[in-house]
Amino acid sequence: MSDNACLNSISVSNSNNLTDGLDGLSAGTSAIIVFTLGVFAWTSGNIIFSDYLNIMYLPGIGEIVVFVSALLGGLIGFLWYNTYPAQVFMGDTGSLTIGGIIAVIAILVRKELLLPILCGVFLIETLSVIIQVGYFKYTKKKFGVGKRVFLMTPIHHHFQKKGYSESKIVARFWIISIMLAILSLITLKIR
Repeated sequence: MSDNACLNSISVSNSNNLTDGLDGLSAGTSAIIVFTLGVFAWTSGNIIFSDYLNIMYLPGIGEIVVFVSALLGGLIGFLWYNTYPAQVFMGDTGSLTIGGIIAVIAILVRKELLLPILCGVFLIETLSVIIQVGYFKYTKKKFGVGKRVFLMTPIHHHFQKKGYSESKIVARFWIISIMLAILSLITLKIR
């Protein structure tokens, strides 16, 4: 694996871990992303569809669809018990692993450049933490007192502090994730 591929894997893994803070948030967005990567794998592994869509045909890559289907089934089964109020929790081990698997699948399907769009919810969560920590350190050094941009990070906790219910935040983040997945799928025909 190249250095860039390792960096992608680490980034997506850690950002998924940051997203795992509300019941069903990480599992739901991960399921949407995994499904989208499954579509990419299936179309890239099918010579007829890859020719029609003018994308690179990857012989044998369609076999990943079996793994993706199993992972998607596991995520949906887990989500059944992880939605609000959660009876089961993912934890660091699960979220870091699922993020790493998402990155590896994207690399294998040769769609790693779409990760910032496809994993946009993860990216927003991570950027909110980076902005918060950076601004706090800057203002502490400059003024002696650290100031914050958000009430709390990652950003889903900011919305919680604003008074939004947990279910509403999770549902809206899923909607954003679905929109980003559709945007990523549109790129199949835009070439």
